[in-house]
Amino acid sequence: MSARVYALLDIMESKSEQVVRALQGKAGVKMVDALEGLPNIIMMVQARDRQQLAELTIQALASAETVTEGVQLLPTQDGCNT
Repeated sequence: MSARVYALLDIMESKSEQVVRALQGKAGVKMVDALEGLPNIIMMVQARDRQQLAELTIQALASAETVTEGVQLLPTQDGCNT
């Protein structure tokens, strides 16, 4: 079983492409896309358990911290991953 979280990020104007590129190479980041409007980036992080998920999510968010204006984390329910 694995744990997942979706993150919606509000990124400073004109920095979205830079953040998408930075997040694509991070451990645990399985998907990252630019969105239209705000929030302007969605990211999905996946790990073997919630402890590792928390660590990987914090690492990924830290790479965009200086240009991030807002974050919403949407963790999936345990046992409901397909």
